[in-house]
Amino acid sequence: MKKLFDVLIFANLFLGAFCAEAKTSAEKLCLQNSLKPEVIIEVSYGELKYDFSKNNRTLTRMHLRNYGGTVLPGRQVHGLASYDLATEITFQLQKNSFSNKATCVYPLYVTLKVGVQNPTIYISKNLKKGSCSYEVALRHEQTHQQINAEIFEAFFPKIEQTFLNVVSKYALVSSSSDISMTQVQKNLQAKYLEALNPVIEEIKSTIKEEQSKLDSIENYNYEESICKGKGV
Repeated sequence: MKKLFDVLIFANLFLGAFCAEAKTSAEKLCLQNSLKPEVIIEVSYGELKYDFSKNNRTLTRMHLRNYGGTVLPGRQVHGLASYDLATEITFQLQKNSFSNKATCVYPLYVTLKVGVQNPTIYISKNLKKGSCSYEVALRHEQTHQQINAEIFEAFFPKIEQTFLNVVSKYALVSSSSDISMTQVQKNLQAKYLEALNPVIEEIKSTIKEEQSKLDSIENYNYEESICKGKGV
């Protein structure tokens, strides 16, 4: 497998989009004293781990539980590639009040952490290390994880742009009266996630689609043919 990645992106946003939409006197006053949020995006792929402690039966149950479907009759699950796709958003808010004219809340910084966590390759302990079946199963599961990494990496620009857009769009909350910081934090968190979730779901869907090609009957038949006449 190629070297896996950690990407850290910093950005200072321009509030032009919000400025163009500002209408109320409170909004205008807040914009005149606006604070540009610092945005940090951390994209990572966790350390790949190997587990050789499970037998075929356990891996079959894990496969059915994690991915559903069925296992074809006469076939055994010799390996499994698992991962978790996690998203975490944290931010710090600041409130400024201007007499009774306006109350403004700005995110000072917003951090997005998104990545593949706990990537693990399971190889059945029923397979003899170094055997043809062992090597084929290992290579198959490594390819699964490589697909995960490549698809996730391909979505870097979309993750970045989507998050920068939503933070820029909601970089200021203003009111002519007092504002609940707790409610602002809750609302911003919901808006950020609402924008990101479709991208995360698209990543999962793309991974599933590409993984199904590797797990096709044709490919399984080909991999089985590699070890014919070579023992286990």
